[in-house]
Amino acid sequence: MGAGIAQVAAMQGWQVRLIDVNKDVLSSAIAGLEKRFNRLVEKGKLSDQQGREAFERITSQDSISDLQDISLAIEAIVENLDVKCKVFAALEDAAPATAILASNTSSLSIADIAKGASHPERIVGMHFFNPAPLMPLVEIIAATTSSSQSVDNAYDIAKSWQKIPVRAKDTPGFIVNRVARGYYLEALRLLGEGVASVPEIDKVMREHGHFRMGPFELMDLVGLDVNLAVSTSVYEQMDKHPRFTPHDIQKDLVKESHLGRKTGQGFYNYAGDVPIIAFHADRKSFNLSPLLRDVLTVFCLKAGVVEAGPTEQFIFGRILGAVINEAGSAFSAEVASASDIDIAMQKGTNYPNGPLAWSDEIGHRNVRGLLRSLNDHVDDERYEAAELFANAQ
Repeated sequence: MGAGIAQVAAMQGWQVRLIDVNKDVLSSAIAGLEKRFNRLVEKGKLSDQQGREAFERITSQDSISDLQDISLAIEAIVENLDVKCKVFAALEDAAPATAILASNTSSLSIADIAKGASHPERIVGMHFFNPAPLMPLVEIIAATTSSSQSVDNAYDIAKSWQKIPVRAKDTPGFIVNRVARGYYLEALRLLGEGVASVPEIDKVMREHGHFRMGPFELMDLVGLDVNLAVSTSVYEQMDKHPRFTPHDIQKDLVKESHLGRKTGQGFYNYAGDVPIIAFHADRKSFNLSPLLRDVLTVFCLKAGVVEAGPTEQFIFGRILGAVINEAGSAFSAEVASASDIDIAMQKGTNYPNGPLAWSDEIGHRNVRGLLRSLNDHVDDERYEAAELFANAQ
């Protein structure tokens, strides 16, 4: 991520210093950046001069020192709070008082990172998405201690780098990693309940929901360990609310080192030219109450799903309902504006529609009706409707 962010900045004319205490990692990053710029030149996306000049804007060093001429520092290290705090303490000593100090954390609290800082008002979140040169979204995170000037400056910098910035409050998972939990966790619950198989669930969300990838395909791509770590972090920080409970299926696969594409096997096996199913769950019969069947039909029709059987409606309704409800919960908690939540989910995870725009099309009362019907069938209140939908007229 650090190298990717460095590439973004250098391509926009910024002088960049790439810092890592591990000299081998640093050398590898610089070599990788040179290859990336050469590929961009070969593809005709940069001229030879542009590629050479962009690469030459990046220098490297193996310590946080001599940074008195910088205006922005972005930390992109391991997701460990203690280590991050040490880095920011060093940055405060090395950087000028005017510099913005930003963290690329995906799940840790910016306020916690800034807790020991002498000037916490300078510290903000700038959460890029992987790969940083290709993904347009940047979440700009404002902790309660962040100054409005620091947040505004970080937002303007991201925009000047041709990114699409959105503003978010410093809450667990920010926007994307919070709202997206429903897409993954509800799919895992359906699988664990024996409602449908991995490829069936993926197919429903691709063909009926028009998502680019099904939830299991996406977990394999991201890495099951990474996905589980984010789920666990959000779960812990959200007071272990049942709707965020990490699933045993994913925990077991991570224990077995079946982490997805990067290990050759996760929910699918990638040994051949075409991925094949690698995780098989027992199918079980289930019954839908007449009321739940009715509200699912209405919900799906309003969402644009016309030709789907009861099982497909059940899969689609539960997954999209969970995503929409979490988006509504984030909005009700003033994590971000409705438009920023929708932009974040479309640009950060390639959703075909913003979840709150989707809820407007479906109708808030229909969303509430589905959530209440689903909630009647569980004993942990995980489908309790967000205030946005619970109070719908």
